Amino acid sequence: MLVLVFVALTFLVGVTVDYFIQRKKQIAGIAQPQANNLSLSKVAQMLPAGIFLQPSFTWSKILNTGNLRLGINPILMGLIGEPEKVETLQQGQKVKKGETLLHLHKGSKELHVKAPVAGSIIAVNPDFDEASWENSGQTWLYAIKPENVSSEIPNWFIAEKSREWLNEIFLQLKNFFTQSLSQKQMGLTMADGGELPVGVLSIFDKKTWQDFEDTFFK
Repeated sequence: MLVLVFVALTFLVGVTVDYFIQRKKQIAGIAQPQANNLSLSKVAQMLPAGIFLQPSFTWSKILNTGNLRLGINPILMGLIGEPEKVETLQQGQKVKKGETLLHLHKGSKELHVKAPVAGSIIAVNPDFDEASWENSGQTWLYAIKPENVSSEIPNWFIAEKSREWLNEIFLQLKNFFTQSLSQKQMGLTMADGGELPVGVLSIFDKKTWQDFEDTFFK
């Protein structure tokens, strides 16, 4: 009889221990950092090789036809995190340099991404809306037939110049958010090395979004 009781207790203890082990694994799995915890400096490495970067937080690649394939810099998408709504232009529309190329919405807040060049939209990538922000560096948004692109290229960045611009803009972004955090008296902690957490812009109000646009999209 005692043997049977001992066996039963051993079984119950084993089941209980296994339950807590599995439960611990599940909790640990939930607590693992998600993709939106990546630093923005690493996000910059997601950009494809051989492209131009523009101050408008866009990137472009010149095709053999002379047309441009244009996308959004993943640093900008990383600042927002995941936009709740994306408004694009339509195929056939014309856009002037500096006009709104894209609306990015997060709740009642929005950013207006500006066109780095004048031209006509000849194609809109239907996969852009479904792409995660991590893939925005690899997912083009528009195919554009540009006007006077040769006069714009000297204002763009490629190779070493693009890395220099990314470093400079990243420092400016850190300064902007550090000052904004001080004004709001918020205790957001920078990651190791002072890097910005992805989605940092989403915690701010409309005024800060407007200040951001006035500062970086001028």
